[in-house]
Amino acid sequence: MVGADPFRDDAPLLISARIERQGAELVASLALRDSEGKTRWADGFSTSGACEVLVAGVGLAVAAQLLSMPERGSREPSPPGAAQAPQGAPGPVPSAQTPQGAPGPMPSAHGAQAPQAPSGHAQAPERPPRASPPPQAARAAPAPSGRVAPALPTSSGQGATAGPSEPLRIEAGLGATVGLGITPGVAAGTTLALGVRWSDWSVAVEGRGLVSLAKEVEGVPLGTTAFTAATVACLRGRHLFGCGLATLGAVRFAPEEPWDLRVRSKALLGIGARLGSAWRLSDRWSVHAHAEASGIVEEARLRRQVDHGVTPAPLYWTSPPLGAAFGLGVTASY
Repeated sequence: MVGADPFRDDAPLLISARIERQGAELVASLALRDSEGKTRWADGFSTSGACEVLVAGVGLAVAAQLLSMPERGSREPSPPGAAQAPQGAPGPVPSAQTPQGAPGPMPSAHGAQAPQAPSGHAQAPERPPRASPPPQAARAAPAPSGRVAPALPTSSGQGATAGPSEPLRIEAGLGATVGLGITPGVAAGTTLALGVRWSDWSVAVEGRGLVSLAKEVEGVPLGTTAFTAATVACLRGRHLFGCGLATLGAVRFAPEEPWDLRVRSKALLGIGARLGSAWRLSDRWSVHAHAEASGIVEEARLRRQVDHGVTPAPLYWTSPPLGAAFGLGVTASY
């Protein structure tokens, strides 16, 4: 409380603030008009919930606008009575040209005080001092921190364009995969993916499990599974995409007669490329299909235990130098 009404009916400037709800947001509208009703400044703010933050932003914006006006001091009226002093005193210039006995602007009964007639320079301090601020300046002065108001994120100006055009999104995918060359025969399985996407680029980590559809190798009953992990980096267009990938995994052999087989290496390492196409179903969901080829740097090997008393030729299988996979899946973006 200031103890008195700080507003004046004859103020040369009028500022109005209006807060209303528009949909799910609170919107504040500000306008500064002169005595003729012309709008000199207008702005707006909005927020989705915090009304007190919106009110504080309005106050700071008003204070910053008033403090930044270069003509604020020259256009503000002086206190009543003092504003007429420069017009009612014909004084300072003529008094310097009049003789000492002439009546000056200040009434004097003694001629001895006539030498004070050149005090037209001394009368200047009696003019309305600008050091004593009018009520409008007193209202704006307590808010020096208002100069940061243009940087408020809720401003309807530059705050709306501060963020990037496309934010970083998290993607999770699930798909079915058919592989060739990783295991003996054709293998089928599932692929899980988790990654991030920004604009036309994406990076993901994939985990894949495959089961060989071939139940035997050269007449020997044998079950084979493969587990791989891959890092995939892609460049995406509207519907097509291309990727580079590096794969690390292992192949597991499960023979019915394990004492007759010897495994030399089960590790698998490959580097390859992927081409595919994606179709967006909604803002969150999309489907994709792809084909990939990998050069197998470190292959998996399977050998039969050497036994000179065994007549059949030794069983031997190794990964081919090139593997392939085909996939179909769905992706969710968050």
